[in-house]
Amino acid sequence: MSRYIKDFLAIYLCSSILAFSSCTNADDTSTRFGSDATGGTDSLSLRVAVLPIKECDILRHAQESGLASRMGLDMTLVPYDAMMDMDTAVLSGMAHVYFEDSLRICRIKADTIRPLMLLPIPVELKLISNKDKGIEDINGLKTNMVGLARWSQSEQWMNAITDSNGMEDMDVYYAQINSIPLRFSMVNEGLIDAGILPQPWADSLLSLGHNTLRDTILCGMGFFISPDAQKDSIRQQQALLLKKVYLEALKQSTDTITP
Repeated sequence: MSRYIKDFLAIYLCSSILAFSSCTNADDTSTRFGSDATGGTDSLSLRVAVLPIKECDILRHAQESGLASRMGLDMTLVPYDAMMDMDTAVLSGMAHVYFEDSLRICRIKADTIRPLMLLPIPVELKLISNKDKGIEDINGLKTNMVGLARWSQSEQWMNAITDSNGMEDMDVYYAQINSIPLRFSMVNEGLIDAGILPQPWADSLLSLGHNTLRDTILCGMGFFISPDAQKDSIRQQQALLLKKVYLEALKQSTDTITP
């Protein structure tokens, strides 16, 4: 059993409690999916907004392998590159279920938006510095730039890292780079000094010779069911089936499965 699966099972029960205790701009992603994204010709399909990360790839594997279909789930995966885009999916109703960060959910103030945690997912993150910057430890980040998503679990983790190393708030500059692929490219090309990346992007940077400064597995993220879907008995049943499909796909997965 992989480290990720062991960590998932260990964290699963506590995550749903921790997720809410820590309590928008977007690109044109939604326009790329036509009627699927707006509930037109594929209106019976459960629309699930996902990020390009290993934890969401479990669901992609379930779809591509036919597992979801065999278990009776008709779903359409709607890909986004950034948490900020996911916020837009929450507000615009572009998906019935979406992978989100509980801290970002807490920032959504609209009274009508009450997303509910469907399945907490522990997410693997690494803080990686560019190989040419000469940054070998956390203290080397002083006066340098770290790319991350603001108002998120990753920023909270970065704050904990700097605090534990006795740094002041302004010692490290946080560059808000919402797109995960863009953040990867900026670290790789040295446009920023370091960045927080999920998998498989983090390991790709390591394979290119860049340096790991810290790694962690964080609670507080996962799949949320939209307010509208909560009111629809069919969508509720689909969402519960999605949870079963994910857990079954996770059980079957191996470390060789990558997004």
